[in-house]
Amino acid sequence: MKVATHFATPLIEFRMENPDAICDRLLDTFLECESQPDKYRNETKRSTQHGLFESRFDLFEWQQPAVQEVARFCHTGVYNVVANLTSQPEEDLARLRFDYHSWFHVTRHGGFQGMHNHQNASWSGIFCIDPGDQPEDHPESGIVRFHDPRSCAFMYMDHGNRLIKAPFNHGATQVRHERGKLVVFPSHIMHEIFPYFGERPRVIIAFNCWVGLASKKP
Repeated sequence: MKVATHFATPLIEFRMENPDAICDRLLDTFLECESQPDKYRNETKRSTQHGLFESRFDLFEWQQPAVQEVARFCHTGVYNVVANLTSQPEEDLARLRFDYHSWFHVTRHGGFQGMHNHQNASWSGIFCIDPGDQPEDHPESGIVRFHDPRSCAFMYMDHGNRLIKAPFNHGATQVRHERGKLVVFPSHIMHEIFPYFGERPRVIIAFNCWVGLASKKP
């Protein structure tokens, strides 16, 4: 029996070593920004967002050392994804040009984000600054759920396919935020963030990336 793995969807995880100091600095910075919405809030109102603060999309351009350190970490992650998961010729890797939209979210008690994806980008990512509290009576509080992009994959299930193994499994998969963890995923994947029921703010950085190829020098 020959088995191929067509149509698999990657979710890639990276972990920053010793993230507490940098995350603490960013937490203070972002909560201060939240208190100045006229200056830092994204002016676009989104019907999928409830009970959260979304910043402008220029975060990786901020020159604060802590922001730049996380931006480098996220960029290195995306670069490694492209280098390892595509058939990009070796000679072109140094010519890749990465552009980003990047922002932070502060989610308060009861906040959530409905199902959505990120258009006009190839890769997206979420870096956790502070996952907030994890109430025992709300085990799915603040979880990110990624949905199967194959809309018909689970239209019928029986004993022949219900327990099919990864990477051929279908349905949704869930990711719990942890401080210093970066999750990179294809931007077309529909995903949602469950309502958050902690008392401490839940704070993350998110980004979209599109990748071009710089012209060869004459």
